[in-house]
Amino acid sequence: MAPILDNEAAWLESLGHPLKVGPGPQPDPADDEVVIIVAYAAVNPLDWKASALVFSPSAFLLTHLIPPSPGLIGSLQDGAHPVDTPHILGADVSGTVVQLGRKVTRFQIGQRVIGFCDGLIINNKAKTGYQRYSTLSEIMITAIPDSLPLANAVVLPLSISTAAMGLFVKLGLPLPSFNPEPTGKSILIWGGSSSMGCTAIQFAVAAGYEVITTASPANFDLVKSLGAAHVFNHKDSDIVEKVAKVLTPRVSNAFDCIASAETQKVTSEILSKIGGGKLALLNPLECPFPDNVEPISVFAYEPGLMDSYIGEFIWQTYVPEGLANGKLKAKPEPMVIEGGLAKVQEGIDLLRKGVSGKKIVIEIQK
Repeated sequence: MAPILDNEAAWLESLGHPLKVGPGPQPDPADDEVVIIVAYAAVNPLDWKASALVFSPSAFLLTHLIPPSPGLIGSLQDGAHPVDTPHILGADVSGTVVQLGRKVTRFQIGQRVIGFCDGLIINNKAKTGYQRYSTLSEIMITAIPDSLPLANAVVLPLSISTAAMGLFVKLGLPLPSFNPEPTGKSILIWGGSSSMGCTAIQFAVAAGYEVITTASPANFDLVKSLGAAHVFNHKDSDIVEKVAKVLTPRVSNAFDCIASAETQKVTSEILSKIGGGKLALLNPLECPFPDNVEPISVFAYEPGLMDSYIGEFIWQTYVPEGLANGKLKAKPEPMVIEGGLAKVQEGIDLLRKGVSGKKIVIEIQK
């Protein structure tokens, strides 16, 4: 296996400063790792938050893996530490396999794949996304069909792992099926047109649940095309009453795919109004919760780092089959920024300003 000596990366050299392109780490895959040449990398909120402040890996793990109680409100601030710099950001990648660890048998050189990078959490710069060559754990990679463009496929990785943990582990939904039996139960997925929401809707429908979701009117058709039974304008002044009317009392849960202080408050009010339930959150608690609502933090990296059963089923079985048979859609559509690693900062800045119904994707190389 010839060494790769021409890697480049977009480096976060210091907090609060723009990323700079420079030589990247030389890939050296472990036995269970895969190296890909990155064609596209998607931008996530963690990227712009990390350029100013993120959790240390230990604080981040603790905040997400131990379900916090209302008494731990503010743990985000208490556990926050600047990320070690210089570092490389980026979690979602698509590209082509160029190197295989000795024990990897599922993939071949030249195969088109998507993958979820965990380097920021485990402090491994080689396993991050904004570089020409990314190293990934085999468990968080999946092959994609030739019919699916790499630019579209890259919107999926982070949302796949997060939705799987939130729905199937934290909320206890049955594993997804391509021919699900209706459970007679419903779930609220707040923020359905986000990349996280798009995958969560599809997974919940595949688990046999009726999905109620929110979006802006411009994105109603998108979330309905993914299987949502009911969609509401998230800006409606009477959103709590409207959603509560269609949720099944006392058998409903919710997944807040935005998880701001405002959305946490609204989703918890909805659940409380129908008798209570579990509320999965992407971020730590930012508001008080009613006594009959159980908030649960979701840790996106857990399928690969802790829960191998879920990771293996989702990444190795359900996702590749779903992409191949067309029942799992790569949504939302990508907003592609061309120009290579030098354009990563532009994408991060654009996301911070706000994007609706799209996911920002950087073309790393043609």
